Amino acid sequence: MSIAVVGGGIAGLSAAFDLQQAGHAVTILEAGDRLGGKIWSSSVGDRLVDAGPDCFLARVPEAIQLCEDLGLGHELTSPVSPVPAYLHRDGELHRLPEGTVLGVPTDLDALAESGLISPDGVARAAEDLELPTTTMGDDISVGAYCRARLGNEVTDRLIDPLLGGINASDIDRLSLRAGAPQLWAAASKNRSIIEGLREVRERSGASLGSAAPSQPVFHSLPGGVARMVDVLVEHLMAGDNPVEVKLGRTVENLNLLEADHVVVATPAYVTGPLLASASPGAAELLSEIDYASVAQITIELPRDAVDPVLDASGILFPRVDGLVMTASTWFSTKWDHYADPDCVLIRLTSGRFGDHRALSMDDESLTATLLNELRGVIDISADPAQVRVVRWTDAFPQYVTGHNWRVDEIFKAVQRDAKNVHLVGATYRGIGIPACIRSGRDAAAAIIGS
Repeated sequence: MSIAVVGGGIAGLSAAFDLQQAGHAVTILEAGDRLGGKIWSSSVGDRLVDAGPDCFLARVPEAIQLCEDLGLGHELTSPVSPVPAYLHRDGELHRLPEGTVLGVPTDLDALAESGLISPDGVARAAEDLELPTTTMGDDISVGAYCRARLGNEVTDRLIDPLLGGINASDIDRLSLRAGAPQLWAAASKNRSIIEGLREVRERSGASLGSAAPSQPVFHSLPGGVARMVDVLVEHLMAGDNPVEVKLGRTVENLNLLEADHVVVATPAYVTGPLLASASPGAAELLSEIDYASVAQITIELPRDAVDPVLDASGILFPRVDGLVMTASTWFSTKWDHYADPDCVLIRLTSGRFGDHRALSMDDESLTATLLNELRGVIDISADPAQVRVVRWTDAFPQYVTGHNWRVDEIFKAVQRDAKNVHLVGATYRGIGIPACIRSGRDAAAAIIGS
């Protein structure tokens, strides 16, 4: 069969890989000038550094399996920082309390000892153990559920910087079911979310006195996650059945593509117009999906100009503090492959849904603002030796309440109206790298089996 893949991000590339391996003729049509989508490295000084995600979840298998298939399994690495993360509050840094799962505390003693949450806030979170069941219906926002169970302080100070930061979202809009399925599953089976997550931790082999299970939470590759894309593209271009790649190719009408099947791996705001004539119902639903933009500043500083050099993977900044920055990732502490005895490599991230301040600043103003905010908690006595600015505009789909229903209806409409079209990517069933890989490979399996 002939298959056209519209969009060259990791979801589209994963679909193309399996289809190529099955012997089909595959053409990738990518509007940009490179493949990989958000998985990309660029130079910061004399090093290539992740400009998009710097890791992927280890507890879900799809990214690990793809690395194995590409011969990269033996290269997988995990964070080496002794502390997972700090959280910011009022100019001070507090360690992420032990026993925290996606921002929800399962060890209330550790929560109290952390100093991050006031005694009243800890007492309010403890009420979750006694409160009656919170009605969730078919869906509920993360904010509404967690405020009902744990109170505002824990929700704003712990859950928002973790879940809100991961999704670049407003947690009072973020779907619990789609945006935090692990919490939804625990909440569906237990009256108390704390007790439900305690059971999850015990099943995973983590005692309440440990910060995390003995297995790694995240993986990356030496040289960055982009190495996975580089090797994947090498495989696609090699052998007796190479994939045809057309860069700078914008598709405006799916009907003009001469292919037996079309895999569409583009954001909702691109996919919707492509489906306007073939499946108007799906197109309308796709138009309802919002996106958030983020901007990231990666800086290299002399090591002796930073005090302290953080012993953690990074710092999370909650929305309630009013800062432009949402997180700082300390690459040179987090990963062996970025460690350097003479310099510190840090990425400062800004932007989430509803916060447009970073978008309104030019690169120089944004860099100065984020560096000044970091100086509020870390003593930095020199200007950066290197600065890289990367802006991801309309990059994070927002999984608002009802997202899973909306996606189900989109897929039903496409299956009814355009059976040879397959939708993949972060828009639908998960924004992380493993979820995107899974969507691409599932689509390839459906085509191969058709």
